[in-house]
Amino acid sequence: MNDEAQFSEADLAPSPEERAASRRHLIDRVAASAAALAAGAWAGGMVALGACAAPFVFRLAPAPFSGDAMSAAFARFDQLALGAAVILLGAEVARTWAAGRRGASGAARVRRALAMVMAGCAAYVGLVLTPRITELHREGARRGEGALGVELERVHRHAELAGRAEVFLGATLVVLHVFTLGARRPEDDDEDDEAVAPLPPGPR
Repeated sequence: MNDEAQFSEADLAPSPEERAASRRHLIDRVAASAAALAAGAWAGGMVALGACAAPFVFRLAPAPFSGDAMSAAFARFDQLALGAAVILLGAEVARTWAAGRRGASGAARVRRALAMVMAGCAAYVGLVLTPRITELHREGARRGEGALGVELERVHRHAELAGRAEVFLGATLVVLHVFTLGARRPEDDDEDDEAVAPLPPGPR
């Protein structure tokens, strides 16, 4: 029996296509994990800061110290939110590349759209609303008192709506990232819809 007819360990080694599929599978899971952590931390931080800390700070600390303290806290959180938005968008790029044609599913498209909307909220709050609130507090504005107070109330309402939207979007994105994790085996090839049975060992 010649060497060509012998079955060797090399015949069991994964093909280049299988190795590429395995790498895509790993990248997809790593990106999904990073995005879920970023969205979850973002939404949880917004709940802790806006729903838990802010009411007590404004209730217990006198003005203008309460406004200054919360403005500084929200400004710091906005930096974290912008960083989380970068992670979310980067994860979407990685998952879209890794998924191939599977990335065209409805759930994946919704996930990408929500990630972009959430990143837009972070930019709007961090670059527009929070600086304006800080500026109004420095000018001595109090909510509902005078022209500056009316303006402060209006901007605060916009910030609160954006915060609620971020919490909802963050929770939804966590669910979508988990939901769109494929159960596909790494050896499955994205380019072929049908698996081809291997030829038996031996001479061809």
